[in-house]
Amino acid sequence: MSRVPRAPVDLAAITRDIKNRCARASGNIELIAQDKDPIFQDPRQIVLELVLARHEIEAAISIMKKGWWP
Repeated sequence: MSRVPRAPVDLAAITRDIKNRCARASGNIELIAQDKDPIFQDPRQIVLELVLARHEIEAAISIMKKGWWP
C-alpha cells in the first residue's frame, strides 16, 4: 500500500509556535512556584493555571508530532 505524499510543512513556524506554547506554560507554572503564601489563597485559579499549562504542553506535543513525524 502506498502513502499519500506528505504536504510541505513550515518547520520554522512550527518551532516558533512550540517555543511560544512552552513559554506560556512555563510562565503559568513559574507564577505558581513563586507564590510565597504557605497556603493557596485561590485554589481554583491555581488549578486553572495548571490545566492551561497542561493544555499548552499537550498542544505542543501534538504539533511537534505532526510536523516532524507523519
